[in-house]
Amino acid sequence: MKKPKAILFDFDGTLVHSIDFIIELFVECFREQNIEPASKDTIRRLIGEPLTQIARKLSNLIDVEKFSESFRQKETLRHHTIQFIEETLPTLEAIKAQKIKLAIVSTKPHQMIERYLDDKKIKDLFELIIGGDDVKNPKPDPEPIFLACEKLGIETPETMLVGDSLMDCLAAKNADVIFVGVLTGTASKKDFQENGADYIFQHIGEVKKLIEN
Repeated sequence: MKKPKAILFDFDGTLVHSIDFIIELFVECFREQNIEPASKDTIRRLIGEPLTQIARKLSNLIDVEKFSESFRQKETLRHHTIQFIEETLPTLEAIKAQKIKLAIVSTKPHQMIERYLDDKKIKDLFELIIGGDDVKNPKPDPEPIFLACEKLGIETPETMLVGDSLMDCLAAKNADVIFVGVLTGTASKKDFQENGADYIFQHIGEVKKLIEN
């Protein structure tokens, strides 16, 4: 594999330990509307898709606008409790030192990601953030990846996407970029194998080794 000119990272479950946090928010917001929430495993499998899409899939009784507003309010108030996956910061710093451009491509709102990175004082590590509200068609559509490549001034064959969900894997395949699946989020090794992941790692730290080698 040639060294990529840019690496795009998903956010939740890839850079930060946020999957259980997100599941709890879903459970709370469903109960606010007196709807029995789906099982945690069912919710986990859907994380990575747009928020309103997940809500509709889990219940046809949901008031989606009310659900979304409550979810985002809770997430904003508590986002400071989310911690980076242990290997995240040293990996990003090592890759950045090799003059590889770093970007985030997520379905989470742009401003929320930016606020988190500002709070943690690592926003400068990234050249670009593409949030779910920056595109018309979020992952698994390739639009977010194409937009990131356009803004970074690189071609898709020069690009790698690192993510934890099937939405990430499918988006990468649809955009024809190298995909690295990490097992710190929602998808299993089997999920990634069956959907054509180029590499499957336990965590983001192994990406550093791949690039160095």
